[in-house]
Amino acid sequence: MENDKVFDLLTKLYSEMQNGFKEVNKRLDRVEERLNKVENNQMTMENELKEMKKTLFDGYVQNTEAIKRLEAKVDELSEKVDRHDIKIQVIEGGKSSRRKAK
Repeated sequence: MENDKVFDLLTKLYSEMQNGFKEVNKRLDRVEERLNKVENNQMTMENELKEMKKTLFDGYVQNTEAIKRLEAKVDELSEKVDRHDIKIQVIEGGKSSRRKAK
């Protein structure tokens, strides 16, 4: 009789443990699904960030090239202004020399 009680108790305990394991397995499956989603999202974000980084670098290169072109134009215009200043000084110097001669 006592063996029957022990057997029934062990059977009940085994059944409860099996149900507990099933519940734990379900939860682990859900955790694994969520982890897979997180990993997929991470990969997507990494790819998007790489593309954004490339785009930003391309924009940086284009801006640098545009600045260099503008600097060259400004230098050229500065040289022209300097030449014009010299010509104006020569012209004004010639006018003042003529005034003194008159």
